[in-house]
Amino acid sequence: MTKTFAHQAAPIAVAALLTTAMLLATNALAGHQYRVAALSQAASTRVVAVDHQTVTIVGRRANA
Repeated sequence: MTKTFAHQAAPIAVAALLTTAMLLATNALAGHQYRVAALSQAASTRVVAVDHQTVTIVGRRANA
């Protein structure tokens, strides 16, 4: 019994497809969890005081 190219390539293609699907699903889940964590942190963090700094730049041009 000989295997043709199609019989040999089919399992490789299926494995590549499943691997890609798993990576995309993992990325989607991780992205969702990251967004939830970031929103939760932002909601729980309250700004009590904000520092305000003023910078004044004075420049003088010297005529040569």
